Amino acid sequence: MSVSSALNGRLKEMLSEVNNFHFNSSITCLEILKAMMAKKRKNDVVILSKGHSAPAFYVILSELGLLSEEGLRSFASLDGLPSHVIRGLPFIEVSSGSLGQGLSVANGIALASKLEGEEKNVYVILGDGELDEGQVWEAAMTSSHYKLDNVIAIIDRNFMQLTGKTEEIMSKEPLGEKWKSFGWEVFEVENNAEKLLKLLFELDRVKGKPKVIIAKWE
Repeated sequence: MSVSSALNGRLKEMLSEVNNFHFNSSITCLEILKAMMAKKRKNDVVILSKGHSAPAFYVILSELGLLSEEGLRSFASLDGLPSHVIRGLPFIEVSSGSLGQGLSVANGIALASKLEGEEKNVYVILGDGELDEGQVWEAAMTSSHYKLDNVIAIIDRNFMQLTGKTEEIMSKEPLGEKWKSFGWEVFEVENNAEKLLKLLFELDRVKGKPKVIIAKWE
């Protein structure tokens, strides 16, 4: 279940043509995306809030047979794959780019689905550097207030952001305790597709609270 060396190699080859655009952020997202796409039901929603990890998403699409090798090579070209995911791509209902907005959108979709009596999970992938955005924490309070147990946030805890190490730029720890204090059910796990998938299935039994997985890249 773990991401194969072939997928890592495909990502490296794809990004070598564009000066390794967000390579580090993308490679740590591969395991998360592989697990999430394996768990996702037809009605579930995926929000890649850290939209700059789009290359990882495209590699997963190629593994699923939804994107050709030629398509991958078109990344970030004028008429090719966009540098951030946009609505209209397979599985993407929400465009991303500006950081910090994904969880707010997830809340709206999750609350609407509850009001309409729909069975729908909303998966939102956040970067740990993205947590610098205050909107994330406002949204976290909202998720808890409305008891949106159909919101599952996954944090790509790779300890790096664009300009350096997260703990030097804006310390995040104790990250789990912070989410708990906002009323979330918190789970910490190694950033490994097999372990993440097992945990995602276990989360189906957790009711009454939004859930966050801190996926640690060792």
